[in-house]
Amino acid sequence: MKKIFLYSLLSLAFFAGCKKEEVLIDGQRPEERITEAVTKYTNALTGSTTGWKAFLYPDGGGGYSFFLNFNKENKVSMYADLDYAPASDIMESTYRVKAFQNPTLSFDTYSYMHILADPNPNTFGGVAGWGVYSDFEFTFDKQVGDSIMLTGKLLKSKLVLVKATAAEKASYDAKGLYNSVTTAVDYTTLNKNLYALIGDQTKVQISIDVYNKIFSLIWDSNGEVNTATTGFAFTLTGIVLKEPLFYKGKKITELTWDPVKKVYYTTIDGQRVEVVVSSTPILPLHLLMGLNYSRIVVPQATTSPGWGADFIAQRASAATGVATFSVGGSRLTLGSMTYIFNTNAQTMTLNVITPYAATSLTLTYPYTYTKTTAGTYKFTIGTAGGNAAALAGVMAPLLAQRINVDEFTLDYFTNPTNGATLGQFKSVQHPTFTFTGTLQ
Repeated sequence: MKKIFLYSLLSLAFFAGCKKEEVLIDGQRPEERITEAVTKYTNALTGSTTGWKAFLYPDGGGGYSFFLNFNKENKVSMYADLDYAPASDIMESTYRVKAFQNPTLSFDTYSYMHILADPNPNTFGGVAGWGVYSDFEFTFDKQVGDSIMLTGKLLKSKLVLVKATAAEKASYDAKGLYNSVTTAVDYTTLNKNLYALIGDQTKVQISIDVYNKIFSLIWDSNGEVNTATTGFAFTLTGIVLKEPLFYKGKKITELTWDPVKKVYYTTIDGQRVEVVVSSTPILPLHLLMGLNYSRIVVPQATTSPGWGADFIAQRASAATGVATFSVGGSRLTLGSMTYIFNTNAQTMTLNVITPYAATSLTLTYPYTYTKTTAGTYKFTIGTAGGNAAALAGVMAPLLAQRINVDEFTLDYFTNPTNGATLGQFKSVQHPTFTFTGTLQ
């Protein structure tokens, strides 16, 4: 027993000695090194009297830019590209640089930074309880020159701070970020069909989703659609991508707005490449279903631009049949029809709305489909249940006699009244069975 006791004491002494060896790095204990790092980063943040440009990329996707100005009283003022008001109205809150296992930057009172993480979807969308999966507390990773890289403590969002110049600070204070956001929103609302010639004569479609902050390159290669997608954040002069996108080895990192020519451009291999506006869509619609668009919504109407005579007649017949059903004494009517495409699963779901009184029923008809390289679809109906099955007979003029048995192509259709671009189904077997709906 004495030997065992003696061995235990020696073992404890040995490990205690090892512990001292482990914690002393460059002659400093961990708490000394963290305290030194906290001082270093605090001085860096407050040392930039012209503030910091900040780019935040949440785990939920997209990208967001901020202008942050830290002072020594633990106050931070900021702008953000979340919406028009945050981009133009400065907000002040508090921050702390604290010593945990690693030095940490915490925005500790509610600010624009917290809006992205707000658990209430009514605040900024996102998921209930999580927002857009963003952080407001970050650990410092490293400082390289005038840039500081950080990572969210909870959800691993990426935050990059870049020291702003005096001219940039003045621009933020003069609504420069607001102007950049409004320019992009107005431009993309007016111009739907954007492309660039990147290295060859192929028209590479460009998508700038200003609401979800997603930038995409889309192109056709031998009948197969290719996409490259990343998040983006606004800058004072345009947009910056979360990571570079490549087309045949040519790299795009940002777009810059030319206020004289009123165009966006990028620089590739030292050459200016402008974004071009096309009067017509760049790629066939069938290549973009499931990418740019996921659904076609056919309105509740007796006729509409792009509807052929056979579709109008078949729809009227189905509407008459639907009206023979009633709920609580109120007869059903044939409402809108939404065709929802899932290209990964190769399924299409048809949701038919049948209004009655102040409410409605939704009839859901599931389909799988095949598609040729030329874009001809063949839909195969699955098993419908409930009300959809009960009304399948009266929906036969549209379904059993056409959608379920014919082959279809998809094409664009320009509404002659307002110039809107719609999606149009065209039956191969019945050429006048054509119908249009809003692309979403």
